[in-house]
Amino acid sequence: MMKMIIVFLFMISGLVLNKKGVFYYMNIYVISFMMLFEFMFKDDIFISISLYFGVDKYSYFLVILSYWIMGLSYMSIQGHNMLDNMYMKKLMIFLIMLLILIFFFFSMNLLLFYFMFELSLIPMFIMIIFWGMNYERLSASYYLLIYTMFISLPLLIYLFKLFKFFGSFDFSLLMMSKLDIKMGLWDYLILFLVFYVKLPIYIFHVWLPKAHVEAPVYGSMILAGILLKLGGYGLLRFMKIFLSLSVKYNYFILSVGIIGSLFTSLICLIQIDMKKLVAYSSVVHMNILMCSLLTLSELGFVSSYILMVSHGLCSSGLFYMVNLYYERSMSRLMFLNKGMMNLFFSLSIWWFLFCAANFSFPFSLSFFSEIFMINVIISWDMIIMLFLMFICFFSSAYSLYLYSYIQHGFIYIEEKLFMVYVKDFLILYIHMIPLVLFIFNMSMFY
Repeated sequence: MMKMIIVFLFMISGLVLNKKGVFYYMNIYVISFMMLFEFMFKDDIFISISLYFGVDKYSYFLVILSYWIMGLSYMSIQGHNMLDNMYMKKLMIFLIMLLILIFFFFSMNLLLFYFMFELSLIPMFIMIIFWGMNYERLSASYYLLIYTMFISLPLLIYLFKLFKFFGSFDFSLLMMSKLDIKMGLWDYLILFLVFYVKLPIYIFHVWLPKAHVEAPVYGSMILAGILLKLGGYGLLRFMKIFLSLSVKYNYFILSVGIIGSLFTSLICLIQIDMKKLVAYSSVVHMNILMCSLLTLSELGFVSSYILMVSHGLCSSGLFYMVNLYYERSMSRLMFLNKGMMNLFFSLSIWWFLFCAANFSFPFSLSFFSEIFMINVIISWDMIIMLFLMFICFFSSAYSLYLYSYIQHGFIYIEEKLFMVYVKDFLILYIHMIPLVLFIFNMSMFY
């Protein structure tokens, strides 16, 4: 009862002050902390909310991450005129996106799961089209739509085929039933390719850098922080249902993921655009995450789940810092953002912390997840250790390259730049705090 009273008091304070931004993200944080308190009942973590909705240990932290990133995204657009028409439209899009994400992670019905997976494209499409950066945003949004939607359309037809054989769309019933229908490579591709594209897997990754570069800062934060995790969460669910099919064909996708991570980390080293470099680094992390999932071991599932949370916070913070420099220098080119330590020395420590977390520096959340994932992948096949050595080396190389190139050197910008606000430091601080505090209780993820 006390929790309900606290939520009510926050709502009243937000309405009385007539600051809808405060009303929005204070409630987001209150709800996320309420869900953290619920985690004291960890043994009974599968909670059936209704016939079609439920929450278990895999969807739990992704729901909290959705609340967290959406609140931070809204803080990033907070302006002076709260009652502006455009401002309220953005608020509405954020609320719709948050509702879709909650329904997606809570859904225990296969058809509702697919419907929310596809519906999450529409708010992101609107963000890129209407509030994107450059003239290329139209082609970038079409890339996003075609890659992620048209590849997933055969899955909708296949779901009705499954319903014909088993008479149910329920996740728990499908996991209990033994799928004894004959399935081949085409069935595997139809079922899983939609999630591989959303991650994205190396061959189908072209839409991600385009969408990131053209999206506004809050669009990039939501895309990197939450929407890439929809693919990993879908793989978690589907691999438990189609276990024998996964065992039969996973080796092929795993080999593509390992080679793709190596090539993408090399691509990061030749980037001159800060936003593209961070976007390609997301592809590297997601491919390693996918390889860990494809081993079908329990430690692989848990380590991938931890990396989903840590990457969502780390990449979202990096995109926000790139935008801080872009707003001041009006360029994302690394060459024109050299020597920024002399101008914004207070941001230098934040760049160091987030770049260190990006290549899994010890005592960050991603460090533990990558240690677990490397163990899992090497135990699956020892030869992959050679590739993992190069991937780990190059991932640290491009993170240090990003940090050192833009912090040191000769300053090319001569005009006066406006200052960094307290709100910007607050957003970076809220990104970093969970990355540090979660390592003190890693048992929450297991």
